[in-house]
Amino acid sequence: MARLGSDFFARGALEVAPDLLGAMLVHRAPEGVRCGMVVETEAYCGVNDPASHAYGGRRTPRNEVLWGPAGHAYIYPIYGRYLCFNVVAGREGSPEAVFIRAVEPRLGVEAMAKARGMSPDAKNVPRLANGPSKLCIAFGLTRDMSGTDLSDGPLFFTSGEKVEAITSKRIGVEYAGEGAEWPWRFLVKGSRFVSRRA
Repeated sequence: MARLGSDFFARGALEVAPDLLGAMLVHRAPEGVRCGMVVETEAYCGVNDPASHAYGGRRTPRNEVLWGPAGHAYIYPIYGRYLCFNVVAGREGSPEAVFIRAVEPRLGVEAMAKARGMSPDAKNVPRLANGPSKLCIAFGLTRDMSGTDLSDGPLFFTSGEKVEAITSKRIGVEYAGEGAEWPWRFLVKGSRFVSRRA
């Protein structure tokens, strides 16, 4: 499977988000390789998207990576202890991103389960990375990985499987007014590994 390069991500988030479904997220960590198929994403479309961290042109040290080149990781904390993982999309200077919400574990399941404090039983596997923060814990992602070039390093995406996608409104963005209703969440149809069914 070929690693996805910056050209793949240098498109609008609304193109990249559904195209990432079925792709493989890989982290070659010191403890071993962890890999899973992306089953849920959300698109965030920059300055005109009221749910985006860059809405209205907001530019801060925390979201600076959004304004940079496509194909870089944007990892930020929520609730003071958890992390969320995005990949920058679009052209440089246009702060779009794709939020990776859930992954179906494929390789390194025992390491993921250990990181999550769970046993690697079959009944637990669908819960290892079925949410943004769970995913970050399972894959060993850290805040200092924000800004990482995903086309050249231990954290990356590869081409994957052809899947059927469905859409729904994004989760947890009620503050965004009408933007909360936009169908910019993309899921693999029928997947047991998504954070919440459409």
